[in-house]
Amino acid sequence: MAGSSRYTRAISSEVGEIERRLRVLEKSLEKSGARASSNARDNADGLGDAIASALFGWADRFRQGASSLGDQSAAISKDAARYGNAALRRISEETEHRPLFALAVALGVGILIGMASRGRT
Repeated sequence: MAGSSRYTRAISSEVGEIERRLRVLEKSLEKSGARASSNARDNADGLGDAIASALFGWADRFRQGASSLGDQSAAISKDAARYGNAALRRISEETEHRPLFALAVALGVGILIGMASRGRT
């Protein structure tokens, strides 16, 4: 019986040591988990800020591009209006000098349009 008592005390001592080590390990894991959670929250905040900054930058570039495109289209429309007026003036002058030729061209264009519309129906 004395032998089994010693054996029981040794096992009990080892079990106590295992429990102590498990408690230390548990506390260590809790601290690591808290740090990891805090780091993850900080990283998520930083990632959100970085994404927001990138999106604002892209929106700015798109706005600038749209503004530039608007300026370019305004310049093109001014040029087109100028060339259109010049072409209309030129046609008007040519019609005054050659009225029969202008009438023949208008008649030919009318016939072509009539033939094209007749073929579609």
